[in-house]
Amino acid sequence: MKIGEFSRKFNVTIDTVRHYIEMGLLIPTKEGAHYFFDSTCIADMELIVKLKRLQFTLQEIHKVLSLKRVTHFVDIQEIDYYLKVLIEKKQDLLKEKEKINRSLQLLDEKIESVHKINVRTAETGVPLLFLSMFYCPHCLEALHATDAFIKDQYVLKGSLRCTCGYEAAIKDGIIVTPNLSTLPQNEHYIYDQQMIEEVTPSFISLLEKGNQWIYKKMLRNDYSNKVILETNVETYVFPPKLLYSLSPSALYVFCGNKVEMLRKLKRKIEHFNPKLNVLYIVNSQLDLPFKHQSIDVVIDVLSFNDFSLFNDYLPLEKLSPYFKRETAIFGYSIFYEKNAQSNKRLWELYPNGHIQNIQSSFLGSNLTSGSFKLKESELLGYTENPGEYIDYHYKNEKLYCMAYAGARFQHV
Repeated sequence: MKIGEFSRKFNVTIDTVRHYIEMGLLIPTKEGAHYFFDSTCIADMELIVKLKRLQFTLQEIHKVLSLKRVTHFVDIQEIDYYLKVLIEKKQDLLKEKEKINRSLQLLDEKIESVHKINVRTAETGVPLLFLSMFYCPHCLEALHATDAFIKDQYVLKGSLRCTCGYEAAIKDGIIVTPNLSTLPQNEHYIYDQQMIEEVTPSFISLLEKGNQWIYKKMLRNDYSNKVILETNVETYVFPPKLLYSLSPSALYVFCGNKVEMLRKLKRKIEHFNPKLNVLYIVNSQLDLPFKHQSIDVVIDVLSFNDFSLFNDYLPLEKLSPYFKRETAIFGYSIFYEKNAQSNKRLWELYPNGHIQNIQSSFLGSNLTSGSFKLKESELLGYTENPGEYIDYHYKNEKLYCMAYAGARFQHV
């Protein structure tokens, strides 16, 4: 719906809606000079209205929205964190009890409802339909599943072995490869409580714009039975709720450095749609136990910026053998202006990284290294305060975010 209809629905002025957009509380799509509001915007506005009635400030609402956008309140620790936010607000209200009795009553009801949340998920593992796709990254021979425990259509534990000696373990439905870097890697991950507290709402809003951009572009195509890959899911991950709305028959592959992150991601996806065909791989160097020329789509949500903090080679070049001739890529990348002081600080903190990372030239170089060409791009905006997690950020410098889509060169 358009902005006029949206404002009437919630009995607020158009100027109020525009103010919420500027703050990042609402993230509608924009076509030309017009905003369009979808069901996500309606749900966000409903939460804004509820929290305003509870005397939350707009800044506090932004923090809750950011937590919701990142975590969806699926994990019990995330629910505890939300509960802590609510209880702290209650303590503030108690200081002015005579003036806000009604708000306290509403807040008590809300706290009670959060206490009653019971998170249940169905247990999944390695889908059996992936078994024919597992190949040794060393000798390129097919891997064989051994000592496998199979439940329904999933392998929950076992091993993937090659005659050359390569072996990857399957633990709790997650593949753990031997290709784990001895170099330093990301210490935190997006579902880690500490990281959630270290990123700002303005940074999350910027990334959410990127997620919506990717989602809108991917909706144009049918990805039934296509293999969709996302690596380095620690820094950020394409929201599981949006995956649920794309193609339910696609084959999704998530690759990360930490078992803990993949377990939480697995739990969230099982919560939204346990029937999705999803593979989780613990791997840090992109030597995937996967058949070459098998990936149809790549999603990059800061995935390659994260990889290139710790590695001096371009990630798409390393992944190139896994792509088909028609593989597509959708993503967003961050960068600073030339000569930004943050670039110097990044080199001091991450001396093993790629020389072009977090610079405007990185996106083009990475695409070219994987034989991709840029088809479409859009500058989504910037933030001057991404939070303590972006430890190389220099105060008040602009960290830009660029969304993009690419396709492989069609060689004659």
